[in-house]
Order: sequence, then C-alpha cells, then structure tokens
Amino acid sequence: MSAIHHIHFLIGVLGLLVLVGVAYSFTLPTPSHHYKAQSPRFARYFLFCIWVGYLSLCLPALNYPLTGAVLVMPSILTAMYMIYMTLLRRYGCALSQIQVAIISLHISMSTVVYVWLFFIDNPLWLKDWLLCLSGAIPLILALRLIITQTSDDTAGDKLNLSTVSTALLVLILGMPVYFVFVSDTTFITPYIAFIVIFLLTLLFMLGFVSSLMQTLFAKLLTQVYVDALTGTKNRHYFYKEAPARLAHCRRHKQAFSLVACDIDHFKYVNDSYGHPAGDEVLKQFAHELEVNLREGDILIRMGGEEFLALLPDCDLMHANTLANRLCQAVRDAQIKVNDITIHLTASFGVASIEDGDSIFDGIRKADEALYRAKASGRDQVKRVQA
Repeated sequence: MSAIHHIHFLIGVLGLLVLVGVAYSFTLPTPSHHYKAQSPRFARYFLFCIWVGYLSLCLPALNYPLTGAVLVMPSILTAMYMIYMTLLRRYGCALSQIQVAIISLHISMSTVVYVWLFFIDNPLWLKDWLLCLSGAIPLILALRLIITQTSDDTAGDKLNLSTVSTALLVLILGMPVYFVFVSDTTFITPYIAFIVIFLLTLLFMLGFVSSLMQTLFAKLLTQVYVDALTGTKNRHYFYKEAPARLAHCRRHKQAFSLVACDIDHFKYVNDSYGHPAGDEVLKQFAHELEVNLREGDILIRMGGEEFLALLPDCDLMHANTLANRLCQAVRDAQIKVNDITIHLTASFGVASIEDGDSIFDGIRKADEALYRAKASGRDQVKRVQA
C-alpha cells in the first residue's frame, strides 16, 4: 500500500471515530440548564472541525497544498475553540458579544497570515509555529476555565484537565522536537498528526462524557434526598446522614439537639381550601422554618405536615430558645394562597442527645415532647431532657 493510500486510510479511520462520537453524543442525557444542554452540540462541532483540520494537514501530501493552506488554520483553530466552548457550556457559562468578536477576529487574522506565509518564500516551520501558537490560546483559556470552574475532583474533570494540559505540552514542547528531527514533513505530518489528533479526540470525548454523566448522577443523588414539594431534605436523607452528623458532633465534643414540629389542625386546611392549597401552605411553612434556623441546621420533612430540625453544636437550652422563635415565626406568618390569608400555628418538641443515645433515641424523645405540646393545647414548645 502506497503512502497516499495510507493517508486515505487514516482519514477514513478518524472520520469513523468522529461519526461514532457524533452519534453517541445524541444519546447523552440532556441537562435541564439552558447553557449546559448546549455542550454536546459544541462537542459535535469540535469533532467535525478536528476531522476537517486533519484532512487539511493531509492535503499537501495528496497534492492539494493550496487548499490545505486555506483550510488548516480555521479548522484547527475553530476545533480548539470548540473545546473551550464545550467546557464553557458544560459549566453553564456563556461568552459576551465582545468575546465572540475577539475569537472571530483571532481565527480570521491567523488564517490570513497563514495563507500569506504560504505564498511568500519563508521557512516551513514559520507557518507551523503560527498554527501551534494560535491553537495554544484557546487551550490556555480552556485550561483556565477547568481550574476555576471545577468545584470537585470528578474523574471526568480530571481527565479533561489532563487532556488539555497534554495538548498544550505537545504544542509548546513537542513541536520543537518535531521541527528538529522531522525533515520530510509532507509525508510524515499526516502520521504524526493522526496519532496526536486521535488521542486528543478520544481523551476529550471520554472526559466530557464522564464529566457530564457524573454531574447528572450527582444531581439525581441529590434529588433522592430532597423533598420534591418543599425543597427540604427528606426521610432518606435523615436515615443516611443524621447518624453521621451526630457522630461528627460527638468526635468534636459538641452537643446535638432535635426539634420536631407539626402544623396544628392541618387537616382543616386541606378540607377547607383543598389539597393544592395545602401543598402551598406546606411550602410556605417550610420556608418560614428554614429562614429562622441557624446556618448549618438541617430541616427535614419526615412526612405529611411533620418536620424535624437537626441542630448540630446546639444544647437543649439553645434548642429550646430556637424552637420558641420558630413557634413565634409561624404564629406571625401570613400564608397567602389564592388571595386568601391563612394563619397557622404549630407545635414543637425539643430534645438533646446524650452519650449512649442513638439518633433514633433522640427523635423518639423529641416526638414525646411534641405529643405533650399538642396535648397541652398546641401552639407551644415542650422539651425533654435526653
């Protein structure tokens, strides 16, 4: 097989990889965020542009040097910017009109200079250096974006960081070696470019898909622990996290208290105004509680109109004071539903957890105090020393 046939084969292999990547991108779950939902689209643009860029690098060896010179700079540079745009959308960010204009100007001017260098008598490495330095700019922007936007060390973000960093090192450190040791660039370039572009494309797509899937998985995991109606934590969260919170406080010699609460006569609200109105009352009631809790306290909807507040680093006296503040806040709140103002009261039970007690011992004692509050006339706070 001749060198020309080898190059055709490599173009076809890379094209097949691009087609598989594009097809697979359509099967990925779509994030609900408007900008994040656009990231697979820019990943597809990257795949197409990088294939056109590789084709352009091969054209001189296929006896189309002028066409290659015209296409190589805009296609490679656009592909690098598509990496940046994919990551930008992946993190829910957008470009300003000025930034778009600057990027367009960069691609246009670099292309003009590259084609001009093609027509004048100049060393071959000068055009190659222009291509490398121009391509490094969007990669630097992408690297900076990953570093500044990544809040957790997910495998996908690590892979994206490694991929972009490696591509920069290849451009900055690998090209001088290439210029020194490779003389017949016309036929050697397609082989070296294929290896570099193939690995870059594969690693970037793996990193992007991994990062996207991990984010969606984390979102789903979060939704498992959030009450869909009120936005507070739910019973699943309590069973998984509450024992760990108690253990943390014990390790640091901190008190831990619980406040159980229940809306008084909530059945009357549902019967009088309907269940949709009752749902709205629950949402606003939960909001009143949350805005009056301390930072670090956790409100959990245990079911129906029953809520539980976890109060780390809070002893019984301070928990009782906090519960009275919550009781007063509910009493003063004006719950508006369909132009109707509904006044609520709630009953509260407070308990602290001593050494040897489990979190379930604490919730049992808080419930006992809550039952006492209801039996004593409701709209009040009772406490039990654990």
